[in-house]
Amino acid sequence: MIDDSIRVLFVDDDAVTGQVMQRNCDSVDYSCQVFSSAEKCLEEFQNSGADVVITDLRMPGMNGFELLSKLREIDSEIPVLVMTGYSSVENAVEAMKRGATDFIKKPFDFEELRLLLGRTIQAVRLRNENRLLKKRLEKERNQFGMIGEAPVMKTLFNTIEKVAEVNCCAIITGESGTGKELVARALHDYSPRRDKPFVAIDCGALSDTLLESELFGHEKGSFTGATQRRYGLMEQASGGTLFLDEICNISDAMQMKLMRAIEDRKIMRVGGANSIPIDLRIVAATNRDLEAMVEAKQIRHDFYHRLNVVTIRVPSLHERRADIPALIDSSVKELSQRYNRVVQGFDPISMRLLCEKEWSGNVRELRNTIERCVILADGPILSWGENNENAVVDAYQRTKFSDDDFIPLIVLEQEYISHVLKCCNGRKTEAARLLGIDKTTLWRKLRRYEDTADMV
Repeated sequence: MIDDSIRVLFVDDDAVTGQVMQRNCDSVDYSCQVFSSAEKCLEEFQNSGADVVITDLRMPGMNGFELLSKLREIDSEIPVLVMTGYSSVENAVEAMKRGATDFIKKPFDFEELRLLLGRTIQAVRLRNENRLLKKRLEKERNQFGMIGEAPVMKTLFNTIEKVAEVNCCAIITGESGTGKELVARALHDYSPRRDKPFVAIDCGALSDTLLESELFGHEKGSFTGATQRRYGLMEQASGGTLFLDEICNISDAMQMKLMRAIEDRKIMRVGGANSIPIDLRIVAATNRDLEAMVEAKQIRHDFYHRLNVVTIRVPSLHERRADIPALIDSSVKELSQRYNRVVQGFDPISMRLLCEKEWSGNVRELRNTIERCVILADGPILSWGENNENAVVDAYQRTKFSDDDFIPLIVLEQEYISHVLKCCNGRKTEAARLLGIDKTTLWRKLRRYEDTADMV
């Protein structure tokens, strides 16, 4: 089967060399087009492009140096391998200075050229994959700085866009770790209040007394330890947005005080005598069912409806599994830069396990898992197993050997390679990388298994 993703153009005025190259490329399933002149090759490249160009240096008409320069003018990154029929490496060195990717001497051994071409193709694939990943991430990371192409996320983005432009209170609901604060920040950043402060507070982490002081502020001497005036968060957020996380943990008394402040647009510091006008938008968040809490009289009915002008629900990761690969890729890129780790991503088996796992902690749990893997990385390819995150995933349930029943090595090899291919969804390049062999070797082994099966 021809690998259409890689296209090789070969240039040599020696017809025999071109025929040999074409025959050898066909034998290893490379898509190769042979030209007898640099002019014809350049024309084809301008019309249809290529992934790799292999050219002789000494040719009548346009020589290899000139072809190299013109190719570089069209595509500065196209890999160009040069051939030289002279014993001196001076020509090859000159070609490298002019931008050639690598060189090989003529007459060349095709196996040597194949290995060189394999390394070059691998580099091309990596470059193309990085470009595709970058484009995908740019596409999937929408204007609100969040990643999501699932329908539920598109609905969320549409809601954010509508709510952000109006000045109303809102409640954000969703499971823990779904990114409710990100939504709150998006509502602020894309609202007319964007140039004013965004202030967040976790209401579940403070007692009533501390929460009141944090929200409304206090005057000097208003209680033991109040050695100076303190401006509350509502005052600090005036003109902007106040984000109240875990709103369900606020007591009945604090609900009354907050509701009064929202309605009157005024606050009074603890121990103070004068009202202070405020102008802010309140966005609240919770991971609990507020309507059920209202019915159970755990949340005041009037307080709930004062805040609940608009409800925005953030979907769980279970509802948007298609976004997991993009979330993983984005997190790996960001965290590898933060921790100065040279990592490319997860191996296919780990990637499959990450995508299949039920993330009860949603995006936060997924990101924390990736963060640990990046920090503890031993190489450029990350591995993860649900039972042991720091160990390489056991890719194959190893055969228990018997002292009496011996299995041919080719059978074991075939079973293992078939397993790796299945884990890679049939992607031979990825399977070859995991197996530690080049793609041509893998193709040759697969062809041998087919031949063996035909003889049986």
